[in-house]
Amino acid sequence: MNQRQCVPFRFFIPGVGIARYMFLLLCAVTVSAAFGQLPVTVTSDLTAIRNQVATMTQWANQLTAMRNQFDKLNQQYQAITGHYGRGVSGLADAVSSVGVVPGSWQEVVKLQNSGAYRSIQNNVDQLIKTIPPELFRDPNGQDAANYKLTTDAVRTAMAGGEALYSQVQTNLNNLLSLASQIEQTVNAKDASDLQNRIATENGLLQSAMAKLSIMNLNLQANVLNQQNQATAINQQRYNQTP
Repeated sequence: MNQRQCVPFRFFIPGVGIARYMFLLLCAVTVSAAFGQLPVTVTSDLTAIRNQVATMTQWANQLTAMRNQFDKLNQQYQAITGHYGRGVSGLADAVSSVGVVPGSWQEVVKLQNSGAYRSIQNNVDQLIKTIPPELFRDPNGQDAANYKLTTDAVRTAMAGGEALYSQVQTNLNNLLSLASQIEQTVNAKDASDLQNRIATENGLLQSAMAKLSIMNLNLQANVLNQQNQATAINQQRYNQTP
C-alpha cells in the first residue's frame, strides 16, 4: 500500500536564498508599517500647523496692541513737551515797555532829569503852561522855589504817567492778541504755555496800574505839600515884626 509522504509546507521564492528572502520580507513589513502610519503623521502635522498659525496670529495681535499703546504714549509725551512759541508772543514789546518807567519814584526823577522823557515833557509843558522862575518878582525867593518844585513834580508825574499809559496799552494789545490764540492751541502743552503767557502779561499790566496809582498818590502828596508851603509862607509874612 502506497503511503503518502508528508512534506512540510514551505513558502519560498524560487531562485532567492533564505538570507535574501528574509531581507525582502523585512523591507515589505517596514514599508507596510510606514504606509499604515502615513495618515496619522499627516493629521498630526496639520494640527501642529494650525496651532502654530493660531499662536503667530495671537503674537501679531499682541504686537499690534503694543504698537497702538506706544503710539498713544508717544502722543501723550508730545502733548506735554515741545516748543510752540506761545511764551514769546509779544514778550519783547512787553519787556521793553516795562523798562520805560522804573520801580521807584527816585529813579523816575533821575530819568526825568537826565532827559529820558524829553519828548513827553515837551508835550506836558504845553499842557501845564509853566513859566520860568526868573519871571517871579524874586527869582530866588520861596515862591519861585516852591513853584519850581511843584512844576517839576507835576511834569515828572505826567511824563511818567504818559509812559505808563503806553505800557498799559502795550499790555492790553498783547492780551487781546493772546486771547485770539486760545482756539489755535494744538495740545495740552501748547495751551499751558499760552495760559502762562497770559498770566505773565496780566501781571505786567497790574504792575503798570500799580505804578500809575503810586504816581497819583505822589501828585496828591505834592498838592498837599504845596498848600502847606503856602500856609507857611503866609504865616512868615504876616508874623514878621515891623
